[in-house]
Amino acid sequence: MSARRSFAVCALLALAACGRSAGHEAAPSPAPAPLPTTSPTTTSTAGDAAPDAPALTGTLHHVVGTGQSLASGVGGSPPLSTSQPYDNRMFGTGVLAGGAGLTAFVPLVERDVETMSSSFASQVTKLTRAAGGTHDMLVSVHAVGGAPYRVMKKGNPPYAVTIAQVTAARSVARASGLAYDVTAVTSADGGGDHVDKNTHLSDDLAEWQHDFETDIEAITGQTGTIPLLLTQYSSWTEYDPTSPIPLAQLRAHVEHPGKVFVVGPRYAFQYGPDGVHLTNEGYRQMGEYYARAYRRVVVEHGTWEPLRPKTITRAGAVITVRFLVPAPPLVFDTTLATNPGNMGFEYADDGPGSPTITSVALTGADTVAITLSAEPTALNRRIRYAYTGVLGAHAGLSTGAHGNLRDSDTTPSRNGYTLYDWCVHFDEAVP
Repeated sequence: MSARRSFAVCALLALAACGRSAGHEAAPSPAPAPLPTTSPTTTSTAGDAAPDAPALTGTLHHVVGTGQSLASGVGGSPPLSTSQPYDNRMFGTGVLAGGAGLTAFVPLVERDVETMSSSFASQVTKLTRAAGGTHDMLVSVHAVGGAPYRVMKKGNPPYAVTIAQVTAARSVARASGLAYDVTAVTSADGGGDHVDKNTHLSDDLAEWQHDFETDIEAITGQTGTIPLLLTQYSSWTEYDPTSPIPLAQLRAHVEHPGKVFVVGPRYAFQYGPDGVHLTNEGYRQMGEYYARAYRRVVVEHGTWEPLRPKTITRAGAVITVRFLVPAPPLVFDTTLATNPGNMGFEYADDGPGSPTITSVALTGADTVAITLSAEPTALNRRIRYAYTGVLGAHAGLSTGAHGNLRDSDTTPSRNGYTLYDWCVHFDEAVP
C-alpha cells in the first residue's frame, strides 16, 4: 500500500473508533494498580527515582498530546520506558488514553509502543528536581495517523476526545485531593497537512491553540496561556522534494509569540525503516527535546526560541545570517550529520542564471556568512536551509532535507542522547 493511501486509511480507521487514539495500547498483564482516591500520603521528592510511587499530593500538571502518527508512537516497538522513575502519571487506559474509562491514574509507562510521553515527563522532572523544585505530571495523548488539521480541529471527534480527557482528569484529581491544571498541549503533526495541501496551517495552529486554551480553561477555571508545543515536519521527501508545512509551522511560532512554540526540526531524530516514523529510541529522544522547551516556558515562566534566523543582511555577494542560538556557539557538525551540500544552505532568485554558493563559514558564535559566485541582482532573492531533499529519501541527519548547523547545548539526557538544537527548516528573503 502506498504511503499516501496509508495516511488516508489510518485516518478513517481512527475516526471510526475515536474513543481510542490511533495505535491504542492494550493493557499490560498485570495492569498497574490505580492510585487510591482518598487519604493521599506525602510523596518524597528526594533523589532521582521513586519506583513504588505512593499517591500524590499538591498539584498535578496535565499535558495533553495530539497530532498524527508520530504523536502516538507508530513504529516505536518495543517500548523502552516500562517503569516510572518519578511520580508522573497516566490514565489507567494508558498513555493513548482514549475518551472513555478514564477513572483512575496509574504510573506513567509505555505499553505496546514507545511514545514521547514518558521520556518527556521524566526529563522535565529530572531537570526540575535538579534545580530544587517539583513538577508532577499527568500525560495523555489522542492522535489520528495522517489526519490534517481540518480533521483534528474543534468540532470534530479527535478534539472532543482531548477535551474529554481534561474533564475526566479534573474529576479524578479532585477526588484524589489534588490541585489540577493543564499546562501545555503538545503536537507532532504536519504530514497530513502536506498531503492535504494546506495553505493556511500557520493560522490553523494559532486557532488550535486558542480553542484548546479557551475550552480547557472553561473546564478547569484556570487563567493564563496554555501553549502549543510542536516540532517541524521533516519527512516530506516521501512525497515531494520541498514542503511549505515546516515553514508554516515556523511562521506560527514567529507570529504568535508565547502561544505557539516550535521546539525544533524533526530531522534531528532517529527514523525507522520507512523514513517517516521514528524508532523507539527516536520517540524517546523527541520527548527529551520537548521537555527542554516545556521546562523553559512552563516551569521557568520564560520563553523558548529554536535555532532560527534573527537577521539577514547582504554586502555584495556575501549574505550574513545572524541566528537566535539557544546555547552558543554555533557548530557545523559533519559527524552526526552528513553534508547535503553547503552545510544545508541554498540560494535562489528569479534570475535566469542565479549565483551559486561558493562557501559557507561560521564568522561568530551566532553568525554564518554565505558567499555567492556573484552579487545577486534578480528579484525574489531567498536564502534557504534544510529546504530541498531528494524525492523518496528517508528523513533524518543522513538523508532527506537536513543540514549541519547546530548549537552547543549540554543539557544532560536521561538516556545518553546529545540534545543539541539543530537549525530549523527556513526560507527567508535576502535584501
